[in-house]
Amino acid sequence: MSDSEGIVHHDLLVRGVRVRYGEIGAGPLLILVHGYLVSGREFARVIPALSKKFRLIVPDLPGCGESEKPAEYNYTREGFAETILDLMAGIDAPRAHVCGHSMGGAIAMTLAADHPDRIDRLAVINSVSYPFKPPFTARLVQTPGIGPFLFKTLYNKLVFRDYFKNSVYAPGFKIDEADLDYFYRCFDRPEAREAAYRIFSVATDLTSLVPKVTRVKAPTLILWGELDPMFPVALAQRLSRDILGSQLHTLPGCGHAPAEEQPERTASLLIEHFSG
Repeated sequence: MSDSEGIVHHDLLVRGVRVRYGEIGAGPLLILVHGYLVSGREFARVIPALSKKFRLIVPDLPGCGESEKPAEYNYTREGFAETILDLMAGIDAPRAHVCGHSMGGAIAMTLAADHPDRIDRLAVINSVSYPFKPPFTARLVQTPGIGPFLFKTLYNKLVFRDYFKNSVYAPGFKIDEADLDYFYRCFDRPEAREAAYRIFSVATDLTSLVPKVTRVKAPTLILWGELDPMFPVALAQRLSRDILGSQLHTLPGCGHAPAEEQPERTASLLIEHFSG
């Protein structure tokens, strides 16, 4: 699926790092933060509906998509959160709603916990939150010594596709091959693979994230595909207990990527939540 019609792309220099972001719509500001191994393009199916109600800012995080992938960047949840804040400053936005998917959900919760004065409402979708068991290929690349070599040189398109088929989408979901080709092209560059490996190392270490969850005070929607191969609904239920006052909605028949698998329902729930 190609990028959403009408979205305008900009490049912003953030502390010396070029960040690509898309912008579309008018209304309250809503920032969409993507997950691992993808880019802002993962939200393409919900952008048309959301942009009727909100001014959307859809960045590619550093190391991902069309943004720069510098070796010296701080590829941590806190580093990404600071980049979102810098992006907000660059577009003169003191506050915003934030929605994050998977790794993006962990970044969004980091923002809400560390900078509550900057976040109005929050939504997290199948979010990284508590310790989980990564798929076999992910555990393989964690092997000391050989892991980095496997990831940076042998992680080919077939393995990439297998990851999405078996560890992201619900069984039977028809993969959009154009999207997959795009995500792989963005990943299949030496500097991108290096960035992705560094991000993965942080994404699976949740030591600094878990204590922050209970500090989230923004009105929060937790949206979860019930057939997520990696993050079972039990994690969503724990998250809803730890974020006081949050609302949990689960999506039957949906895997790890609701914005791609069930875009109409996902957009409807997000609009309802962010409209207050």
